[in-house]
Amino acid sequence: MRKAYSGTLQDGEREEFEKLLENKPLRDVYSEIGEDDYLEQHLARYENFSPEKAYEKFQSDKRKNRVRLILRRVVVAACFILPLSGVGIWMMQQEKQTESPVVLAKKENVQLKLSDGRVVNVSAGNEDEIQERGGSKIRMENGLLSYKQDSVGGTETVYNELIVPQGGECYVVLDDGTRVWVNAESRVKYPVRFSEKERIVSVKGEAYFDVTKNGQPFIVETDFGKVKVLGTSFGVRVYADEAALTTLVSGKVKFTNNKGKSVELAPGEQAVASLEGALTKRNVNLEEYVGWKDGWYIFKEKRLEDVMYTLSRWYGVTVFYQNPQVKDIRFSGNLKRYNSINTFLEVLAGSEDVKYKIDGNVVILYE
Repeated sequence: MRKAYSGTLQDGEREEFEKLLENKPLRDVYSEIGEDDYLEQHLARYENFSPEKAYEKFQSDKRKNRVRLILRRVVVAACFILPLSGVGIWMMQQEKQTESPVVLAKKENVQLKLSDGRVVNVSAGNEDEIQERGGSKIRMENGLLSYKQDSVGGTETVYNELIVPQGGECYVVLDDGTRVWVNAESRVKYPVRFSEKERIVSVKGEAYFDVTKNGQPFIVETDFGKVKVLGTSFGVRVYADEAALTTLVSGKVKFTNNKGKSVELAPGEQAVASLEGALTKRNVNLEEYVGWKDGWYIFKEKRLEDVMYTLSRWYGVTVFYQNPQVKDIRFSGNLKRYNSINTFLEVLAGSEDVKYKIDGNVVILYE
């Protein structure tokens, strides 16, 4: 690709490159990074990039771990490829494409449960306005939910519940202007109109909050404990089968578990809670835990089983390990959230340590 932009392709290389461009995803990536604005924005960060040092680090890391996103053939070109979508990475790494079923995220069937028990489907193409009890209007537009109060509001506390299945996501603006991104396989319950004393919502699954500061405490209730803030940005992940995580991006929060233990977090810190009552905090790379909100899954030295556990929620797949030891393979890399899971699987298969098969919605991994 670098030779193509510089016009130094030889005859044989030009023919091979033109064949690669017959693939639409690669052709789109090639066109995108050829634009001046894109290059100025994404390549400035690599002015001091050293291919030699990168290669040395790659070889060192490879000896310690069995799998890496960046394969040997593209180490020198990594500075050009990493900012692009997962499809671009995969295409530059693979000489041949493996034909297999494609599993895509559905992003449909998100439901909003109203106070009277009615259930309304929320989808990208659905536009509607619903009158709720208590003088509230719910506006649905392209997958966005927003709430507007009538001039005369009632005193009754009315709740809505947002239900997001596997492969879905939703964005909602609450009564006070707080913005909430809700991830796959999650439920968020909240009052249509907040009380004058405090703002309380409950979460099962994963959500990211950008809280409006108005002097009232904002509390997120979970099965593991409570997060209390005034105005801040943070992520909450409380799936039933794993530890609860509260990740602070900005501001300050206090997490209190069901045993009464509490920790205060500064930006870049994360509270880790278990149902048994253990509570700790640690420093983390924020992108790993809240990058999904911006359309990316970012993994740093994660066990393959944990990676697949995360991806299975988004793509709605079941993972079967033909060889148990495959679960412990470590993986690092960035995956564009809206691609098919096949993008990740092809990169994984390129390591030559793991292969895969797809049978319906079942992904089979084996050595």
